[in-house]
Amino acid sequence: MAVLALATGLYAFLVGPTLRFLLTGGASALGRVASWAPAFDAGGRERLLLALPLMLVAVAAVKGVAYAAQFTWTGQFGQRTVAWLRRGLLDALLRQSPVQLAARMSGDLLSRFSADVTAVETAAIYAVGSWIRDGLQIAVLAGVAVALDWRLSLVALAVVPLAGVPVARLTRSVLRRTREGQARLGGMAGQLREALAAVRTVQAYGVEQAEAARFGARAEAHAATLARAGWARAAVPALTEVLAALAVAAVLVWAAGNMEVAPERLLSFLAALILLYQPVKELGRASQFATQGAAAAERLLEVLETPPLVTDAPGAKPAPRLARAVRLDTVSLAYGDRPALSRLELEIPMGKVTALVGPSGGGKSSVAALLLRFVRPDAGRILWDGTDVEACTVASLRSQMALVTQEPLLFSGTVRENLLSARPEATGGELRAALRAARAEEFVMALPRQWDTPLGERGARLSGGQRQRLALARAVLMHARLLVLDEATSSLDPEGEREVQAALESMLPGRTALVIAHRLQTIARADRIHVLVAGRVVEEGTHEELLLRGGWYAEAWTLQHPPPAATGTTR
Repeated sequence: MAVLALATGLYAFLVGPTLRFLLTGGASALGRVASWAPAFDAGGRERLLLALPLMLVAVAAVKGVAYAAQFTWTGQFGQRTVAWLRRGLLDALLRQSPVQLAARMSGDLLSRFSADVTAVETAAIYAVGSWIRDGLQIAVLAGVAVALDWRLSLVALAVVPLAGVPVARLTRSVLRRTREGQARLGGMAGQLREALAAVRTVQAYGVEQAEAARFGARAEAHAATLARAGWARAAVPALTEVLAALAVAAVLVWAAGNMEVAPERLLSFLAALILLYQPVKELGRASQFATQGAAAAERLLEVLETPPLVTDAPGAKPAPRLARAVRLDTVSLAYGDRPALSRLELEIPMGKVTALVGPSGGGKSSVAALLLRFVRPDAGRILWDGTDVEACTVASLRSQMALVTQEPLLFSGTVRENLLSARPEATGGELRAALRAARAEEFVMALPRQWDTPLGERGARLSGGQRQRLALARAVLMHARLLVLDEATSSLDPEGEREVQAALESMLPGRTALVIAHRLQTIARADRIHVLVAGRVVEEGTHEELLLRGGWYAEAWTLQHPPPAATGTTR
């Protein structure tokens, strides 16, 4: 970039002597130009006439090569910045709790990954490169101008303060409008994703026009915001154009009244001044990219700097291998002003299946979130074989647990890749054993490419029951000390539920598991069943014991398994 700036300065410096020599052949100009090319001086005017174009072409070639090198460097810098940002964003999001992510619109996050990162990339490529390249060119050209005539330089610089206040105000306006526009774009992306995800509902209720109108209103607001920012951006180069003309006019007026300025110096000075216009204009353009990038960077930093809800405490150590039990000791939890658990006492013994049932909102999923360290209790302790989990690292605790939720999440890879995501070092025999335990081996072997069959996005090529059994096999493959099943059958049709229920009945005996369910048939064989109502255990026991007590569990079981209607006889 320094070479580019020096070449530009040399270009301006040569213009005056060259033009005077070509037009008048003056001795002073001849001596000045000859000093740059002494090899041509011996040949007189003819050789200098050949030398001057060659010198200008050489300077232009150096400038072109330097510009290409600079652009290549800034392009690589921009791409590295984007890669770093996207990796950092994903790392930051994956560290955040599901509770934190649920508060964000997925469309807004996608907008930050795409539009905001692109804005930062553009700023990194064009703004950073321009600040260095054009800044150096301005410095060199200004130095050439001062060296030629410091008085003319002061005259030209007199117009600069006129731009300070309006440019600062315009830049602030662009930043504010751009920030607002990026936020509106995130809202549009969120609504679009929501509408596409609910397209069946939208069409079934005939609200396509209403959804389109709602999206159109957002799009209009976004366009209006960007239009206001565009006006402010357009005003900056217009102002630069006028000020450049004022500077040239002021120099010409002053030079006309001060004839002692040598013609070749005046020509070189004007060349330097005119050449200054382009980098100044580019800096103004770069400031717009930088403003847009700054607004986008603010949104990205908001994600990058959001700390996870649960982090390792100072001095935390790896959790011991679970051997006895996990116990929740008078645990309370609230989400804002909404209580979820109240002084909960619960024990999950090793080698037993513990079930949680109860009405919606009773706190069952909150127990799973606490165990997996997605949230931290407001009061009470969680004891892992008697050790407070606050003294253990989050990663060491999660490595001993496997989670299967009501929405089986499979990745858009093959069967093998999905299984190995749990334990990359697992052998083929271990994969088969896991599939067999989850009763998934038969359908996997029947797939077109068996282990290597692509499953599609979120496992779309499998039925609900097949996806859930594959998720169970992945959990088994982890050799987890504690298996957490959170409503693992609630979203399945009857056939899929039967398939998963059979898999659970074959794999759960002898394992340590916490099973959360609404359908009581799923947990009827659990070693211990706890009924949670309003964040408290109101009943506990085996299936048979709870039926005999006639409480909430017995009523819920009767509702889900009504006795057959009595049939009468007619004569």
